[in-house]
Amino acid sequence: MSVGLWILIVILLLLLILLLLPVGVDAEYVPEGFFLRLKAGPIRITVLPRKPKAEKKPKKSKKERPKKEKKQKKKPRLTLSLIFELLRLALEAVGSFRRKLRVELFRLYLLIASKDPYQTATLYGKVCAMLEGLYPFAARAVTIDERDVRVQADFTEEKLQAQGRIVLTIRIGQILAIGLVFVWKLLVWYLKEKSEHRKAARQAAERTE
Repeated sequence: MSVGLWILIVILLLLLILLLLPVGVDAEYVPEGFFLRLKAGPIRITVLPRKPKAEKKPKKSKKERPKKEKKQKKKPRLTLSLIFELLRLALEAVGSFRRKLRVELFRLYLLIASKDPYQTATLYGKVCAMLEGLYPFAARAVTIDERDVRVQADFTEEKLQAQGRIVLTIRIGQILAIGLVFVWKLLVWYLKEKSEHRKAARQAAERTE
């Protein structure tokens, strides 16, 4: 065999080993910020928070040109229904594989609060209903060794508070495969939602004529 073919075989073997490499993932969200740590054998990597970059030396002053005002793009509003759909699609992507994903630890604390007591009660009911709706998808997709989920309503506080942590071991190949399936499902859902919105807008326009 030629040298080029041997190099190709070695590269393919290295890629296969990399895809089969199990990686420990420890993701945590607390009021102070988001933390993400990876473990591969004896190696420990802190992905988030990132280390602060060294300050760059100030550049020599140049003639300042008038900056053009950038048009502010409307950011998509993060609603409970949108969060539910994203979580459902993610669990469907995980559940599309034969073997369940094993989660060593899943912890979620939610303190529902707002300035309006009625809004607090309504939001509490919606969050509980959302978690109940996600349970069947989670049961098909993952096996959780240790679980601690608490949702409480507090009528004395004014802001929603959340904490969460998930610890699992997953192969790099699984991460890529789940990511691809999730993106595909997200695209199909987005196109369907867009089509329904256009249909509803068309019907509303026909009624006004």
